[in-house]
This record gives sequence, C-alpha cells and structure tokens, in this order.
Amino acid sequence: METQTAVVRKAGRSLLWVYGAALLYFLLKQVCCLAFMDGFADQGNHLSYVIYLTRYPTLLPDFRSMTLYNWAGVLGNCTLYDVYQGTINNMTHPPLYYHLMALLGGIDFLPDGRAIVDVMRLRILNTGLSFSAILLAFYLGYTRIKSRSPLIHTLYAFAIVTLPMLAFLGSSINNDNLALLALVIFFAGLLRYEEEKLDWKTYTLIGVGFLIGGLTKLTTALMCLLMLGTILILDIIRTKSLRLILKRGFLIVLPCFLIFLAYELWVRKTYGSWQPSLYNLDPEYFYRTEFYTPPDQRLPLTFLQYVRRFAEGIGHTWSSLYTDNAGLNAKMHNGLLGLVYWVPVALTAFAAVRGLIKKTKDPLALPVTVGFFGVIAYHFYSNWTGYPISGYLGGCQARYYLAMIVPLAYIMCTRIPPLFEKRKRVGQVLAVLLIAAWIVLDGGRLLIHVALPAMH
Repeated sequence: METQTAVVRKAGRSLLWVYGAALLYFLLKQVCCLAFMDGFADQGNHLSYVIYLTRYPTLLPDFRSMTLYNWAGVLGNCTLYDVYQGTINNMTHPPLYYHLMALLGGIDFLPDGRAIVDVMRLRILNTGLSFSAILLAFYLGYTRIKSRSPLIHTLYAFAIVTLPMLAFLGSSINNDNLALLALVIFFAGLLRYEEEKLDWKTYTLIGVGFLIGGLTKLTTALMCLLMLGTILILDIIRTKSLRLILKRGFLIVLPCFLIFLAYELWVRKTYGSWQPSLYNLDPEYFYRTEFYTPPDQRLPLTFLQYVRRFAEGIGHTWSSLYTDNAGLNAKMHNGLLGLVYWVPVALTAFAAVRGLIKKTKDPLALPVTVGFFGVIAYHFYSNWTGYPISGYLGGCQARYYLAMIVPLAYIMCTRIPPLFEKRKRVGQVLAVLLIAAWIVLDGGRLLIHVALPAMH
C-alpha cells in the first residue's frame, strides 16, 4: 500500500500537470492573438497615452493637452505615429500603467516629432503582465484550494483561462492587464484574511494590490473597495470589534489608501470629476465626437428597453471574443451557449446567498459577489443617467470586470463541491461537460477569428 506521503505527492504532481496544461493553453492563445490579431479596438488610445508620457515624462499628466496619435507609416519593424491634430485622448485613467509602459521602452522620436513605436514589444510586455497574473492565480489555487481532486483544480484553472476576452486583452496594449495583476495580488491578501492570518504580509498584499489597481483603473479600485467594505462590515458583525483596522498591520494599508485618495482629490480639483470625461476637458470638442449624439438623432429608449440593452451588452461581451470585426462577431453571437461562462458568477452568487440564509461563516463569497455586481450596478446607473446628456450608449462592456474571474472561480471551486457530496458522480459529469464546453467554445471562436480574416 502507498503511504499517505506518497499519495499526497502523487496528487501534487497531478495538479501540476493540470495547471501546466492550463498555462500552456493560455500562452498558446496569447501567441495566436499576437501573431494573427491586431489588438483590442482602443489599443491606439492606450498607446497614445504611453507616447505622451514618453515624450512628456511628468508624474501627473495634463489630460487637456493629451492628444491622440495616428498611424503615419512603417519604419523597419516599427510603426510611425504622428499627432492627430485637433483631438483629445479620451483615456483619462490613472497613469501608473502608462508610466510602466513608457519606462519599459519601445518608443523613440524622429526630429520631425513623429513617434517610432515597437508595437509588438509593448504587446509582448502586456502578455507578460497578464501571464504573470494567471501564474499567481494558479499558485493561489494550488496552495489554497483544499480539495486535492484534479477535477476541481481543472475547473478552477479553465474557468479562468477560457474566458474569451482575457487572452486577447492580455496580448493588447491595455491597462486591464496591470489591473488584472493588481486584483490577483489583492485577492491573495483576502485569502490570507480568510485563513485568519492578520499579519503584515496580509495587509501588504491588500494595500499594494489596491494601490496598483487604483492607480491603474478606477473600476478596479471600486471593486476592491466594495469587497473590503463588505468584509469590514461582516467582520464587525461577527467579532463585535474593529480588529481589522486596529491591527498594527493596518498602518501598511493606510498610506496606500491615502496616496490613492490624494490622486483622486487632485483630479477632482483640477477637472471637476473623479475621472474626467471629454466633456470635462473640452465641451466644444466633446460635441463633435462619437461620444455625443444630438437629441434629434437619438434612439428613444424606455427604462426597460435600456435594462435589456445593457444586460445584453454585458452578457455578450463577458462570454464572447469581440474584436473590430463587427460582422463576424454578430454572426458568432449566441446568448444561450454564452451562458456557460456565467456559471462561476452564478455559483458564487448562490454561495453568497446560501451563506446569508444559513448564517454560515463565509468571509469571501458575499464580498466577491458585492464587488462584481456592485460595479455593474454603478456602470448601469452612470450610463443611464448620462444618456439624456450625451445620447451615448457605450460602456456596456464586461471587460471592466474580467479581473474578477479569479475570485469568482475560486469561490465556485471551494464552496460548491460540498453540494455534490450526495451526488458525486452527477457533479463530476457536470464539471467535465462544463470544462469541455468552455474549451470548445473559446478555442473554436478564437480559431474562427484567426482563420476567416486570413482566407479573404
């Protein structure tokens, strides 16, 4: 008979094969996107931000003077970009990601002012960011998911890597990639909190993850704040104390919040908004852009019609690989099949509700659910209230929430398995079918996006 130690080692090797296969799958997707796809639609706007900070290396950017750069030709293996006169870049995100890209290089300038950009180098750097985030997420799964069943770990790993847009964005010049890494670091701190490890390591991971995410993307900051706020409330109810903020380790987190708050107060004072829009920067220019539709040209929408449009937009973009090929995306859209990618969301929400009803001690299921749906609710509210002003129907994209797939997958794989204890075989069959559906739909969609344009 095998000793218990030998069994544990064998199980550990099996899990390494699982995570290795998932990493290889994700890496092959990224290589495919790098080789055959041009990057996400707003890559040029993000690149313009990086060019601006390379040319004017200031700590806090002047968003009013940040113009777009337009394609201007090819020089060897690099691409030429020139200032697109009379434009303002609508990318007014916090500057950390763009400073990082500018620091890592790949951009130079000709005497006439045109920028020489090694676009592929910048895309590969972004691939490194997103791949590092997935690697850390897998480390968390390997060390924290108590079940040694390879099927549970396969479910966790492929719930993450088969989310269609993740590898595509991960191989594009996009601040979502640093936001993904930041949220995984932040979540690592939350997992230590769940284990009652209230030490300096826990607070450092939470603080650093929040600061990187907050100075990269406000959506990420909001998700982190919602999760932290929910955790604090639940902890106060459970312990009848303020132990989380009275710990010495909280002194590590506090400066991280203050730095983020200082940046936001500066933005608010300078531009009159927590994240300035084109209207805040230049109202006259805003009325000439695609982000404004005159009242007589707007599509009349009732509240229920808007709810349906918003829900369809979020549902489609969470479960689809959407590129600038609108015709192909429309043909490949299938709402029913896309529901398989919402399983981690649904099961996490179910675990949160179940914990509330049964009053079980579950420090993470509810915070993760609040973090995900809270940001969706915020976007819904801001888009609906902004529609009468601008007539703009954009912003219904799930890519803002893609980073949440890591905590969603983790909660799914740690809270749901006990539900199948009495019907173990049924649970195993459902898990295998779900993983197969994720891989077939995701991989098939990517291959079609690569193959069809190449055939024309």
